[in-house]
Amino acid sequence: MCEPEFFDVAIIGGGPAGASAGATLAGAGKKVVIFEKERFPRFSIGESLLPHGNDLLKRLGVWEKIENSGFLKKYGAEFCTGDRSRLQRIWFGRNLGTDYEYSYQVERSKFDELLLNHARECGSLVREETRVTSLDTGDPDKTTLTWEDKTQSGKVQARWIIDASGRAAFAGSRLGVQRKATQKSRRIAIYGHFQGVFRNSGKAEGHITIVRIANGWFWLIPLAGGVTSVGLVIPAEEARVVAARGANTVFQEAVSSTPEMEDRMRHTTAACPLRVTGDYSWKFSQFAGSRSFLSGDAAGFVDPIFSSGVLLALKSSILAADLIVAADKANRSLTWIERRAYTREVSSWMNQYSKIICAFYDRAGFEVFMNPAPVFQIPGSIGRLVGGNATPSFLDRMRLAAFFAICRLQRSLSIVPTIGSLR
Repeated sequence: MCEPEFFDVAIIGGGPAGASAGATLAGAGKKVVIFEKERFPRFSIGESLLPHGNDLLKRLGVWEKIENSGFLKKYGAEFCTGDRSRLQRIWFGRNLGTDYEYSYQVERSKFDELLLNHARECGSLVREETRVTSLDTGDPDKTTLTWEDKTQSGKVQARWIIDASGRAAFAGSRLGVQRKATQKSRRIAIYGHFQGVFRNSGKAEGHITIVRIANGWFWLIPLAGGVTSVGLVIPAEEARVVAARGANTVFQEAVSSTPEMEDRMRHTTAACPLRVTGDYSWKFSQFAGSRSFLSGDAAGFVDPIFSSGVLLALKSSILAADLIVAADKANRSLTWIERRAYTREVSSWMNQYSKIICAFYDRAGFEVFMNPAPVFQIPGSIGRLVGGNATPSFLDRMRLAAFFAICRLQRSLSIVPTIGSLR
């Protein structure tokens, strides 16, 4: 075996987290290698972007490419009950201003390939269909990674590593970092792409639709070309039922028993087989070592309900890249304070969504969420969080705290009208 090639930074994973880190670091003059186990384009979900991610895409230099890629514009989001008794629409422009009026619904195979190719153009070496098989962290100044592809294997050494391997969490699981749940209850998702799903008209055509049912919810994400991503999220206890009866049967029965979904899916055909994933709401207890970072889903994943996954992947990876550049200027590794600060900041973004996700899953919390009376301007604060503002202002934090307090009161006092189909 040849001597290991040396890099400033080795990145595990070529999705949005890995590609954005690679583009940022290569653009700063670092020698970067990205290992991606699959060949792009490849199927992935998490197709709904948030307007506050637009600034990050502009910083990466890919916004113009995204604007010209034919993706469907997303001007907001809507939430409804499966029995059609309640509907709430959120328009980004009303809550975030004209600078954040829209983002995009993206086919991830195309979007992810665009980002990875951009990392290449910035100077990153990208090795697709190449799997990292082991890490040797015995030397405090560099890590040795062993890799293999279809025909050969080898090693590289890097002063820094970024684990952007998604929920596979390659480095975190091997570095012995503790993992903990971000939600009280575990859930599974059954999902796929469909042609012919009924869509809203006008600007609302690009809205993501969330349909709440008694034991879970559906997502409907319209994509360009008439394709819609549709998923069903249910408690993890239903996994046995899915295994026994099949994902297609469970999915179709849930659609048939939900009037809103039955109408929207009446004339559909499947564009791909249904897939099942589960146990996705967790995070590691720390996201950085002296020369390592966990970013995106490899650090943790809250829940898909508010489409925060890509946003947090971009934010965490760019922050990690900036910290590497700053540390290299000082010719040192990360300080304990910097490691702790990175973990705290990324955790704070996740926690903002965790709180409102808990309210969404709680029957009383959802009832308050679906009755947006303009008390204390709370709906605007919720709209800004839904639009991707993961660092709310002091006033927004106070309004959100008031919202959560009202949710707790709703459990016993019924401050707002109840929703019979959830009881």
